[in-house]
Amino acid sequence: MAYYGSSSVSITYDDGPGGTGRNVTPFVTEIGGIKIEAMQGRTDAFGDVWEETTPTGKKRAAAVTIKGRYADDASVGSHVVFREPDDSPSDSTRTLVVVFGGTNGTFTIETRLISYEVVAKNGDLTDFEAVVQPTGSGAWS
Repeated sequence: MAYYGSSSVSITYDDGPGGTGRNVTPFVTEIGGIKIEAMQGRTDAFGDVWEETTPTGKKRAAAVTIKGRYADDASVGSHVVFREPDDSPSDSTRTLVVVFGGTNGTFTIETRLISYEVVAKNGDLTDFEAVVQPTGSGAWS
């Protein structure tokens, strides 16, 4: 059994809707979990004392928060990749690829960048926080 740590993680994200995938790993210090949920419908009736649910047959992936060090390098810095949230319904999606290490440890999903924040701190480096919202099915490979 193999175990993996943060040095085994790599993150690629498109630099715009339908853009080029950029390796943002050198700028990222934290990424939220990759969470897939099976949606449930309530099936409890009046008089039931426990809530009951049944799978609806649909799944969804939760929004992913990506945090790290602000860098405005020419074409690959975190600011260049994340600075413009997606605001047009006709824009293409952006591909998020996260590799956790080993076989079957790569997750790929189409997303929209829904927010981006630059955070300056007194006596520390400037950080960023981006939130990406999955738009459809994700795949482990």
